[in-house]
Amino acid sequence: MDKLEYLHIYYPNTDNKILAEKLGITEQSVRRLASKYNIRKSPDYIKKQHELLINIRKEKYIANIPNIHPNNYQLNIIVGSILGDGNLSYAPRSRNAYYREHFCQQQYEYRLWKCAQLQDLGFKINKNNVLKSISHPVFSDLYEKFYVNKHKTITYNNIKLLNEPVGIACLYMDDGSLVISKNNKPNITVNPIITLYTLNFSKEENMIMQEHIYKTFNVKFNLKKHPDGKKYILTIGKREEVFNFLDIVRPYASQIASMNYKWDIEKRIDDKYKKDKRINTRDFYNRKFLSYTDEDIDKIIDMKQNGYKNKDIANILNRSYWGIVWKLRDLKSKNMI
Repeated sequence: MDKLEYLHIYYPNTDNKILAEKLGITEQSVRRLASKYNIRKSPDYIKKQHELLINIRKEKYIANIPNIHPNNYQLNIIVGSILGDGNLSYAPRSRNAYYREHFCQQQYEYRLWKCAQLQDLGFKINKNNVLKSISHPVFSDLYEKFYVNKHKTITYNNIKLLNEPVGIACLYMDDGSLVISKNNKPNITVNPIITLYTLNFSKEENMIMQEHIYKTFNVKFNLKKHPDGKKYILTIGKREEVFNFLDIVRPYASQIASMNYKWDIEKRIDDKYKKDKRINTRDFYNRKFLSYTDEDIDKIIDMKQNGYKNKDIANILNRSYWGIVWKLRDLKSKNMI
């Protein structure tokens, strides 16, 4: 059997390298002869080669995916940010989603803090003031959970991922505010109001978040109408609830100097008083919701050393549970317990 006859029989379904070895010629010569005599690969062979190439590329792509696994603390930062200023998206031709968050220069310190918490997950800040992650299956999974028809959505399932204080702290630092309002009566008093500007979500979605925050963090937000966005926000006007909420977010917001205005009520009230001496701060400062006194700290240490549960300590001192958790961590870091 001559070379040409051999090629007519075997070329359509055989790899050129094998043909070259059998015929004792180069692969280039095999291709030249096949082209000259119009001998072509079969459709089945072409299909198999295409599938093989796709699989090779897929295996190479998978092998090059960084091995990252966010812990629950990091996942809560991401989830709280998705509910706030962050977004998940797919780059053109990308197999996996990535996280991105645009910000102005005044928010740089906060985003730098966030980036530091997520640095081992491939987060970086680029020169255009964008906090951005790598494309990764972790973010594709979150995209499937939080996006319905390409729109960010809150469901009873995905909101469960917001389960640590740092998550709600990031949501608050992204889209929340602390306003100190005052009345115009002769005896002027001040009242703090917390607002989460959840205007990207519907009434039903806000209600899901409201219920989840109450069940998970024991803080009761109120649903309130608003003229912008999808018409609803979440607010706290009851003073005790405000302090309970700030107990939750303070450990994280206090790490960022530019976020002090979102948690430091004492300074905010003092600033108000300096502008208007008629403000009555007596009732405000009589409450035990602000700083921990030395007596409070001694009681916390004593009760913890005597086996009291965190919940019991919170109830005895009339503090929020998360406030006691934070204070205990603070005392442990100072080797006081």
